[in-house]
Amino acid sequence: MKLILLVLLITVPIIGLFAQNSTSSPYSGFGIGELETAAGGRNAGMGETGIALRSGLFFNSANPASLTSIEPQSFLLDMGFNFKYTQMESSSKKANVNDGNLSWLQIGFPISKKFFGGLTLNPKSSVGYNIYTSKTIDGTSVNYPSIYEGTGGLSEAAVLLAWKLTKNISLGVKSGYIWGNVTQTLSQSIDVSSTTYQIDQEDNIHYSGGYFNAGTQISIPFNSRMSMVLGGIAGISSRLTGETSTTITKTYSSTSEVISSDVLSSGSMKLPLDLGVGISLNFKNKLITTVDLKKCNWKDATLDFNPNKLTTNNSFRGGIEYSPKYDRQSLRQTIKYRMGYRYESGYLKLYNNQIHEQAFSIGLGIPIRKDRSYANFSLELGTRGTKAAHLIQENFVKFNCSFNLWERWFIKRQID
Repeated sequence: MKLILLVLLITVPIIGLFAQNSTSSPYSGFGIGELETAAGGRNAGMGETGIALRSGLFFNSANPASLTSIEPQSFLLDMGFNFKYTQMESSSKKANVNDGNLSWLQIGFPISKKFFGGLTLNPKSSVGYNIYTSKTIDGTSVNYPSIYEGTGGLSEAAVLLAWKLTKNISLGVKSGYIWGNVTQTLSQSIDVSSTTYQIDQEDNIHYSGGYFNAGTQISIPFNSRMSMVLGGIAGISSRLTGETSTTITKTYSSTSEVISSDVLSSGSMKLPLDLGVGISLNFKNKLITTVDLKKCNWKDATLDFNPNKLTTNNSFRGGIEYSPKYDRQSLRQTIKYRMGYRYESGYLKLYNNQIHEQAFSIGLGIPIRKDRSYANFSLELGTRGTKAAHLIQENFVKFNCSFNLWERWFIKRQID
């Protein structure tokens, strides 16, 4: 308990890190940015699966119904970090970038024998890009540079509630709030009669809005050695509001003046319907295999203040976790070995090219503090985008680290 309280005290002052951008992708300038995944440390090593995963030791926010697997009188905390190295490549140029951020903070606990609760805080999307172009004024040979820059992102906080309907059937709901700021700046400069004029236009969009989704899991025991879990999730379509503030500044001869500054409150965005199903097989608590299929219909989402074309994102995710025979005296025997794969068709479609993404992952769950808390490490190698139509292909390596801490709470002391 002391360790968990210490982690919370350390974490609270750095919650502001969620507002920092953790990407350098030019694709983050479209839609609401680069979407983040934050289901938990175990999930990251298994291809970001989780719709049909259950465990009393690992927090899984991919399906709120999974909270019913938390053991009585226990408390779970999962805090994760990530570091990402990306090589960006077009048909003519290459660039390397490094990014990192706090990935998630999640806690789960039983409320009663039938009800379970949880709280999550994590990034929803990240925006971070810097693009340089040069244009020519029509009818002249005069070039002027243009720099497009974007920063910021969205965060989400959610409350989870799960109900154990029967011994093998669980229901869960997740209600959350999304907020954040995205700043997009266009800087243009031109030389006229030995004087350099620079025009900066800064658009700041503040997003806010709530959402709601639900999930279910059905456990089917075949015998003492094998069982199966079926899972499903559904996110109800909701709407984000956006307040846009635009400032235009002119700079010349060391003089800067604001040309215009106004606030527009007419923007809104419809979040898409999100559907997913999953299945997992558990063999003697040693080998777990799981597969998820998801469909998120961004094609019907409307983005009043940023009219970029979005499309339907279909995803396939699969994962395996292997746990050798348990032996308290052998660290090797208690390590959990993980592997996974995921494919995302992508929610952006640019120049008739859907920006798809795929990645392979491997991971380890290393026990700490005896056998019920784990340090989780995973490495993901993937690719995103394409070099066709003058677009960018991103090859990345992403390292995830999380600490999944388990404590037993609410125990009455007995005095002999």
